[in-house]
Amino acid sequence: MKKSVKFTLFIFILSIILLFVACSKRHQDNQTENKTVALAYAAELTETVKSTENVEIIETAVRTYTAVKPIATAENSSKGPAVTAKPSASAETAVFPDVKIEEAADTKSDTEIEIIDEDPVDFVLDFPEGEEITIIQLSDMQMQDYYGARNETRVRQTHNAFFNGMSIDHQVRVWQYVDEAVAAAQPDIIVLIGDNVYGELDNDGEMWTEMCEKIDSYGVPWLVVFGNHDNESAKGVMWQIEQLNNTKHCIFKQGNVTGNSNYNVLITQGGKAKYLFYMLDTNGCRVVESNPGEGMMPDNIDIDKITQTQGLADDQIKWMHETAQKAFGKVGEIPVLIFMHIPSIEYEEAAVSKYSDKYSVYPFCPGIEGDFGTSYSSYSGFSTNRYFWNVAKAIGCKGIFVGHLHKVATSIVYEGIRLTHGIKTGTYDSHSEDLLGATKISLSAVDETVSVEYLYSKIEYKKQ
Repeated sequence: MKKSVKFTLFIFILSIILLFVACSKRHQDNQTENKTVALAYAAELTETVKSTENVEIIETAVRTYTAVKPIATAENSSKGPAVTAKPSASAETAVFPDVKIEEAADTKSDTEIEIIDEDPVDFVLDFPEGEEITIIQLSDMQMQDYYGARNETRVRQTHNAFFNGMSIDHQVRVWQYVDEAVAAAQPDIIVLIGDNVYGELDNDGEMWTEMCEKIDSYGVPWLVVFGNHDNESAKGVMWQIEQLNNTKHCIFKQGNVTGNSNYNVLITQGGKAKYLFYMLDTNGCRVVESNPGEGMMPDNIDIDKITQTQGLADDQIKWMHETAQKAFGKVGEIPVLIFMHIPSIEYEEAAVSKYSDKYSVYPFCPGIEGDFGTSYSSYSGFSTNRYFWNVAKAIGCKGIFVGHLHKVATSIVYEGIRLTHGIKTGTYDSHSEDLLGATKISLSAVDETVSVEYLYSKIEYKKQ
């Protein structure tokens, strides 16, 4: 009897061991298969680019890359890798904390929205393995010319508010700051974070055209989101989009949800997925009925395509959530970075929760947990009742980059996400003379580390 019990027990234990070995092997096989599928997908996207007809190979001083819409790729230049300048002594640097993919408390909208997307990835930028990827963000350049104002009242108002004796010289007031930042950082990617021109003063589109030509002349891929002033121009948002698409290096898509600059970009190195960027339109370009001539005119040719309420609509957030999940299903979970013009209310919540009443005493200089920067004005932002915030956390967002507030240049970690206000680029519109320059973002070549620093301008400030 005892022998029978022992034998039965032996058979039971042996069965458990064999089952465990079988499950482990199956799990390992699945992991290998998933990794193979992910790499194959990234490689397939890259090969799609290389095999596409009418692909233009563009030689630059930094790299040679293949540009094609709607997918683009960047490859090694025969002239060698880009030279990354050392941070200046005045630059402040922060490193992102590790962020894990998590389930959001509420990632559903009350509105039923159908998102139709054949492929979850709009663009691919493929860089060589083993090289750090450098991005510079240009914030609120807001090119202006008060002679473009629509009536005498607006000429006077814009002159007094934005110029006050200062010149209308785009080279002096904007481009020398951009040239300085590009020379210092040697970027692989340039991001324009919105309010690139003051659309009200650009009815003929000359400033928009100049901006496209200037940024394109740097010869690297550049990404754009609209701010709340860009689309005020009488030329209309569709004309502005056409100019972006007519450039050699701009990576842009209007998108099929609320707004006119919603798209994503998969960053790969050697065909392996590394990061997923989301470019979002925070809307807000509006008609100002109380002051004729200001903002967007009621008869704007594309007014039906403009959402005048600031912030993100539910369909934009749902699109981001669904496409990220689909992309992860093909390439695996990778970190997400979000670029948009207007900050969400969580920027203010971060300052209030971590710094209490200190954040409203200027200059405010955060300094907890690697926070840094300077602010001379109050925080503000749009609210989605945490729908956007919960989705951002659910898809593994590591950092959100914004502009809009000209006298705020701070970077604060909140609930595991680094929230960065880009430092203002150029002296058009309101600004602080010690908060001018560009924001540098560096993606590590060896791991998922992302670092941020402000490149403070060294140009002698003059009331130009």
